[in-house]
Amino acid sequence: MNIGKILKVAAVVGLAIGTSALQATPPEVRGEGARTDITVPTALLDGTAIMYTLVDGQTFEVAFDKGIVNWRGLAGAAKGKSGRNVSYAAHKLDNGVYRVRWNDARMDEDFDFVTLLIDLNKQTVFDCSLLNYGDKSPAKPEVRFIPGVIHSVGRP
Repeated sequence: MNIGKILKVAAVVGLAIGTSALQATPPEVRGEGARTDITVPTALLDGTAIMYTLVDGQTFEVAFDKGIVNWRGLAGAAKGKSGRNVSYAAHKLDNGVYRVRWNDARMDEDFDFVTLLIDLNKQTVFDCSLLNYGDKSPAKPEVRFIPGVIHSVGRP
């Protein structure tokens, strides 16, 4: 192969790589020109109450209404704990599938950032939460990453 053919091949390969890199560049989402007109409803579970048990035996009752979540622990390590009038946000991921989050500051100085993946179709829940992260919390911070089953769903 002569040097001219080698340079042509190198130029074509370089152009292909450069074009791929341009196509792979993600769109700008911050700064000047970023879209600000996107609104997503977040109180999608209002009027819904669920009871679920995680595989470690903790059972919870959770009720959503007017952008607020009220919860209480019914069994396991969470038994007797509760949270009231905590703002929540839920996003619909698919028909009957929601990602929910709330940041609960309880009166005992514990803080819990709770994230649930709720699948009403399969009657399952997946809890991925940061617990006891308050600087005055007597408990050690914990990350919960655990599945569970939904026992009951109440919807209007």
